[in-house]
Amino acid sequence: MKRFLAAFAFSVAVLGCAPEPTTPASTDLAGTWKANAHLYTLSNFRLEMVQEPNGIVSGFWYADGDGGGGGCLEGIPCKADGHLIGRNTVSQIEIELLGAGKFEGVLKQSDTMRGIFAVNTSYDTITFVRTSTTVSATRTTGGN
Repeated sequence: MKRFLAAFAFSVAVLGCAPEPTTPASTDLAGTWKANAHLYTLSNFRLEMVQEPNGIVSGFWYADGDGGGGGCLEGIPCKADGHLIGRNTVSQIEIELLGAGKFEGVLKQSDTMRGIFAVNTSYDTITFVRTSTTVSATRTTGGN
C-alpha cells in the first residue's frame, strides 16, 4: 500500500509540473509546408512560415483556386494566396490562412502536421508535410 501511495503522489507531482497547454512549443515550424489536398475551392496548399521564439508563426499561404474562394472571383480559377498568422503551443497548432480558412492540428512528426482545415462552420482533415526548413524566395515577392 505504501508503494501505491508513493507512486500516486509521484504521479500527481509530475503532472503538476507539466507546462500549460498555451505555453509556446519548443518545436519550430519555420519552412515550407505542402498539402496535396483539394478542400472546398482550394487545392495544392503551400505554407511559407517563419516562427518567433514565443511560438508565433507568420508568413504566406498559396493554393490553386477553383473560383469563389481564397480571393478568386466566383467561377474563375486563379492562383490564390494571402498572409497567415498563428501559434505553435504545446497542445496544438493554430494557423489562420487569412481569406481562406483556419488550420488546427498537431505536429505528428518533425515534418508532418495533421489536423483540420475549417471554412466557416465546415471542416475536413488535412496533412501538411514540410518540404524545406527554409522559406523560398517567393515568400518575399508574394508569388505563387
